[in-house]
Amino acid sequence: MRAFINVLVLMALFSFATAQDFGRLSTPIDEEQADQKEKRVQTPPIGTQVLALENAIDPDTYVLGPGDEIGLSIQTEQIFTYPLTVTPTGDLFIPSVGVCHVSGLSFSAAKIKVKRFVNENAFPQAKSYMVLINPRTFKLQVSGAVKKPGFVVLTPTTRLQEVIELSEGFQALAKEYEIEVKRSDNSSYQVNFHNFLLQGNLDDNPTFIEGDKVHVPYAEISENGIVKRGAIENPGYDIIAPGELLGDYIKRQISFNDDIELERIVINRVDLNTRKNLIVPPEQFSTTILKPGDILNFEQERGISVIGFVQSPGGFAFFPGYSAEDYIALAGGNSIEGSAKSAIIRHLDGSEESAHRLTLKRGDVIIVPRTYKDILFGNVGVVAGAVSLTSLILTFIAATK
Repeated sequence: MRAFINVLVLMALFSFATAQDFGRLSTPIDEEQADQKEKRVQTPPIGTQVLALENAIDPDTYVLGPGDEIGLSIQTEQIFTYPLTVTPTGDLFIPSVGVCHVSGLSFSAAKIKVKRFVNENAFPQAKSYMVLINPRTFKLQVSGAVKKPGFVVLTPTTRLQEVIELSEGFQALAKEYEIEVKRSDNSSYQVNFHNFLLQGNLDDNPTFIEGDKVHVPYAEISENGIVKRGAIENPGYDIIAPGELLGDYIKRQISFNDDIELERIVINRVDLNTRKNLIVPPEQFSTTILKPGDILNFEQERGISVIGFVQSPGGFAFFPGYSAEDYIALAGGNSIEGSAKSAIIRHLDGSEESAHRLTLKRGDVIIVPRTYKDILFGNVGVVAGAVSLTSLILTFIAATK
């Protein structure tokens, strides 16, 4: 029995030892597979950066520069594939071939130059294929009437709209219609950003290259300034382009509140040293020319007010078809002292009329008066009121005898 137990113990120890990998020698095949697996893990993937592009990059117009990531394939008896990056000096270092300068060339022109360079310097009969893996990034200086002037990081596909967003937007006095773009060769051109906002013109929402500078000029309030007020977001001073129409200004610049009244816009304007109110209905928005110094008043939508002897006097939204009785009900009904049947309506022009079966208009005020009983007796009871009235009559008779 003891011998049988000893055999079982030896078998268990043998199984445990063979199940472990203490210093086990690997075969050459195992080592090769492990080495390849390690290389696959450590090899950085090509083109991991993901960019949101509005469309495919045009190789005839895209200009290469330092930082552009390139994929190059050279096909001879063997196929060589290289991930390359344009160096800070504008070169491509191609292993076993040499250094080829490509900065400043369009991608199409650079492809032709690299193919010729490979054939002349290393592989005369080779076929070469080159692709753009990732566009480079660079810094652009933004100055002037933006909320955060300085440098922004962008790619050659980044447009002016994104540059302004990276600069946290325009300041209120920005001349958005005369943005200046300066080039490293001292040339410059102007951009009317309004044309992009109103018409989607991409020429006025350009892309940039290294060395460009963007300057947003300030406008003079006295020459280009207006004031916007009322039921809109961000009221205050703003800048208009010469001859800008009210309709265009509203489209590009105004964000309305939910309770705005668009049946008219009141423009407070100085004309011949006299300040006047110009009332502009919607059909004239697209023909009314704004002038410096104008004050644009965007009125809040008028509702109905209920005042007087009601439970909860106040203002209410306008509901077409609602009667005075409906609005008095919204105000909690008349109080004990009030007479809903005697309610009157006061219009915007100051006129008043009975509320009975009257069609209400925006801005009307419903007035619920006191009852005659409450006027005469106040909170006095009916019996006490009758006694008081009798006393008054007797006193009057006695005084007149």
